[in-house]
Amino acid sequence: MHIAGHPYQVLTEQEIQLIHKSAMRILGEVGMEIQNERLLQRLADFGLAVDFPAERVRFPQAVVDRWLAECDKYDWENHRPQVSSQAGVYHGKFHDPKTGQLLPWDEEKLKYYFKLARRLPNVKSAQMLGCRLPCPSKLEPLYERFYCWKYGANPGSSIYEDEICPFLLDLYELRAEQVGLPLKEVFDGTVYLQPPLKLGRHEAYQVEWFLEKGLRVGIGDMYAMGASAPVTLAGAVTLNLAEQFALSMINWALFGETHFHLHSSIAPMDMRTMVHAFGRPEMAVANVMTVQLARFYRATFGGHAALTDAKFPSPESGAQKALTGAVTLLAGGSLWVDAGLLSTDEIYSPIQLVLDNELVSALKRFVYDFEISEETIGLETILETGPGRQFLDKEQTAKFYRKEHWQPAMWTRTMLAPWLEEGAKLDVDRAREFALAVWEEGPDPSELSEKQEKEILGVIATAEKALMR
Repeated sequence: MHIAGHPYQVLTEQEIQLIHKSAMRILGEVGMEIQNERLLQRLADFGLAVDFPAERVRFPQAVVDRWLAECDKYDWENHRPQVSSQAGVYHGKFHDPKTGQLLPWDEEKLKYYFKLARRLPNVKSAQMLGCRLPCPSKLEPLYERFYCWKYGANPGSSIYEDEICPFLLDLYELRAEQVGLPLKEVFDGTVYLQPPLKLGRHEAYQVEWFLEKGLRVGIGDMYAMGASAPVTLAGAVTLNLAEQFALSMINWALFGETHFHLHSSIAPMDMRTMVHAFGRPEMAVANVMTVQLARFYRATFGGHAALTDAKFPSPESGAQKALTGAVTLLAGGSLWVDAGLLSTDEIYSPIQLVLDNELVSALKRFVYDFEISEETIGLETILETGPGRQFLDKEQTAKFYRKEHWQPAMWTRTMLAPWLEEGAKLDVDRAREFALAVWEEGPDPSELSEKQEKEILGVIATAEKALMR
């Protein structure tokens, strides 16, 4: 018995059919703009309806039906829910656990943050998109890989500039040789749709350039309701459904991919401040609607969740992360948490990272398989105990206590009097102490040998000479 991942019926059959029919009209009448002739030619050769002068590919109902017939069908009946996490590092400030200040990144902070993520059992790893250390902007994707490989994090797959593509390929060919793996297993690149239903000129070029080399660049998206998507949940979810169909069929045509995945990254735009707000309930509601659609199509699902707009570790940050994270998990049955993030991904806090580790640990109890058996019911123990007595001294309590009950590390475990006697520490205080203790240990050694580092920096130096003239 597990709690997460069971059907959550928020949409009626009629509402599902209305969303489906509306998405089909978007696919057939609007389609997707792709600003690259060679990509459009590949899609036309595959049999998709391409309007070359308009740089548009459309997906008539017959094509969608063929896709639905050929794509993989996910077995939701035997779905095993999961919760996973890693620490994300994007463009923003480091929250210093010593002073509480928001500071620019430097190499010592980066090494420490990656190490702290690895030390947390429910986080275990970190990812950096772009390079948060000073470097020429054109070379960010190369330095991103270098520092991540050096200090034990996962590169965030940035490309950014068209001109970086040959040097990124050189770097990955070198890395594949260093680790003894095929290039396809090592390469990782991603571009994003900026406005909806449009793969812009640079993003399309990068997809096509690496495709010519036999490599796949992923295509991602995010929506702000009222800005890049309709302001209503119904409209935003419908547009997102159409776009997920389009991206899946493009991957089918270009890469032979038959995996159908519905991704939901839908959050409201605050019209007073123009902030793309991650900590609002609408994000969770959009996820719940989309996972029901995923069940309808027998597609897999992934939803953006467990994020916050709060600027520091606080009740606001905890409530917002739990609000969207728990609901998405319960309805979708799986959850990926980008730990340590604050202020809509602008702040990276070691204290919040430790607190998120605790939250992820607690959320995992929703996917834990609790045993329902004669032994766990313990009927004989209940009958023997009878009315008015307790279970503290029972063998069943000793046997199952740690297995059945989640054990917190940062949240309080005492009543008021002992809590006061122990210094009246909040979870934020304990998390800060843990984060500072890891800081005092010093950094872990580089994960690159001296020879590997020299080779990688050699590729970057060649790129710098060519691109920084």
